[in-house]
Amino acid sequence: MAITPSIAPSTPSEVEGVKPATLAQCHEIIAQQALELAELRQAVALLAERLKLDSHNSSKPPSSDGPGGANRAQRRASGRKRGAQKGHPGPYRALLPETEVNGLHECMSPPQCECGEAVAVRGKPYRHQVFDIPPAVADVQEYQLYGGVCSGCGKLHRAPLPAGVPSGQIGPRALAIIGTLGTRHHLTQFKIRDLLAQMMGLDFSVGTISQAHGKVAQALKAPVHEAIGSLAKAPLVHMDETRYPREGQTNWVWAAIQPHLAVFSILPSRARYVIHELIGREPGGIVVLDRYAGYAFIDPQRRQVCWAHLLRDFNRIGQRQGLAGRIGRRLLGLGFVLFRWRERGKAGAQFEALQRRVHTALTRGVEQTGCPRTQATCQNLLKLWPALWGFVGNPAVPPTNNEAERSIRSIVLKRKISGPTRSKRGDEFIARGFSVVETCRRQGRDLLAYMHQAVIAWIDKAPHPSLLSPPPQIAPSG
Repeated sequence: MAITPSIAPSTPSEVEGVKPATLAQCHEIIAQQALELAELRQAVALLAERLKLDSHNSSKPPSSDGPGGANRAQRRASGRKRGAQKGHPGPYRALLPETEVNGLHECMSPPQCECGEAVAVRGKPYRHQVFDIPPAVADVQEYQLYGGVCSGCGKLHRAPLPAGVPSGQIGPRALAIIGTLGTRHHLTQFKIRDLLAQMMGLDFSVGTISQAHGKVAQALKAPVHEAIGSLAKAPLVHMDETRYPREGQTNWVWAAIQPHLAVFSILPSRARYVIHELIGREPGGIVVLDRYAGYAFIDPQRRQVCWAHLLRDFNRIGQRQGLAGRIGRRLLGLGFVLFRWRERGKAGAQFEALQRRVHTALTRGVEQTGCPRTQATCQNLLKLWPALWGFVGNPAVPPTNNEAERSIRSIVLKRKISGPTRSKRGDEFIARGFSVVETCRRQGRDLLAYMHQAVIAWIDKAPHPSLLSPPPQIAPSG
C-alpha cells in the first residue's frame, strides 16, 4: 500500500514493503502483527458463530431458521400414515333428544319400488340431525330519554339510561365480541369491521372499531390492575419479555405467568424498574426466568434459570473449536441427562452427582483461556449457581420457562398479523385483552362471557368480575 508524503506512519508496522532498520523494530513489527492476527482470528470466529445462530443455539425463534431445517412434524415422524390409526374408535357427535331440536321433519320412503310393488313402512326411522346457524341480525334498541324543567329553580333534567346501556352506539355484547375477535382470534380492525358488516349487518367504521378497543381496555383496567397487585406475593411466577413496537417507538411486552393467572404489560422500556412495578423489589416466591441482567436484583435463592435457554447456550459453545467446544458438548450432554432424570421423577437428593459434574465442567470452562466468551458464560453460571437448581428442592418449580414462552407466543402472533400499534390505547387493549384471554384459558372460563360481564360492570360502574376468584377445576383449553 503506497504511503502519501502528507501521512507519516506512527509505527513501523504501518509501512508495508519497507524493511525495518534495526532488529528491535523487526521484533516490534512481529509482535504487533501477532496481536493483530489474534484479534482478527477472534473477530472471524465471532462472525462465523453468528452466521450459525438459529433456534437451537440462541434465542432466535424457529420461524427464523429458514426452509433448510426439518420442521417439527418431520423430526417426530413415526413412519405411520397421517390421521387416525386402525382400531381408533373415532369421534362422533351424540344426537340431541327429539325434545331439544328446533324442528322435526318426517321424511317418508318412496311409495313404490322400482319393481312396481308397493313399499311398506316398518321399524323406527333413521335419525339424521343437521346443525346450522340462522342468519344473524343485529338487535337495535331505541331509548327515548325524556327531559324536563324544574318548576321551582328552572333546572333541566333528562332521563338516565337503564342499567347496562352504554352511552355509545355499540352495545355491551358487541363490545365483548369485538374485544374477543381482536385478541383471541387475532383479527385486525379492518377484518373485524368487514366481519360485523357481512355477518351481522353492523356497518361501523374502522375508527369506531378502534374506539371500541379503547372501551374494552377501560373495562378490563380494574381486573388486570388487581391481578398485577397479586404478583409480588405469588408463590411461583414465570417472566419473559419481547418486543412489541409502536409506530415511532420501541416498546416491550412483559409477561408474568402463574398457573391460573396471566398478566401482560406493554411499556416503552426493558429496564429494571418495569420488573419492580410488576413483581416488586423483593418477590415473595420463586421467579422462573432467563439470564437477562435486569433480573440480577432477585436473590439467586428465589430464581430458577431456564434450562431450555441453557441447552441452547451449551449447544452454541459446543460448536466452537478446541477445549471450549468439548466443554460445551459435555455441558449439553449433562443437560439432556437432567431432563431425562426429571422425566423419570428422580428425587432431589439424586441430582447431587449431576450437580457435581456440571460444576466441574463449568469450572473447566472458567479455567480455560482459549475462548473468552465461553469463560464469561461459565463464570456467570457459577455466580448464579443456586438459581440453576431451584427445581430440585421444590417439585412445584419447573426447570424451564416454557409457561411464559408459550403464553407470550399469542401476542407475538398478533404482532406479526396486525403489525405495530399506533397509540397508547392500542397498547392497553393488547396488554389487558391478552391478559384476560390467557387467564380465562388457564382457568377454564368462557372468554366471551367474561368480556361481557366486565363491559357491563364498567358501564354500570359496578364491581368488576375478578380474575383472582378460585378457578374451576378445568384443564386449560387451546
